[in-house]
Amino acid sequence: MRTNLKLFRVTKRMSQDEFADAIGCTRATYSSIESGKRDGRLAFWEDVQKAFGIDDADMWALIRNED
Repeated sequence: MRTNLKLFRVTKRMSQDEFADAIGCTRATYSSIESGKRDGRLAFWEDVQKAFGIDDADMWALIRNED
């Protein structure tokens, strides 16, 4: 599970549906990435970064699942 990605979403007080809508993907795609079933393509991570204005260092923490 990508704990940091889930924690980020929860701190934004967003459901998986809302988060997926904000970045332009389906809930199923988002859910499979958050749960660790899929890694997510570069475009997914770029969309997350753009949608929420995340700086590069914090973005790497989400991708790598580090604090």
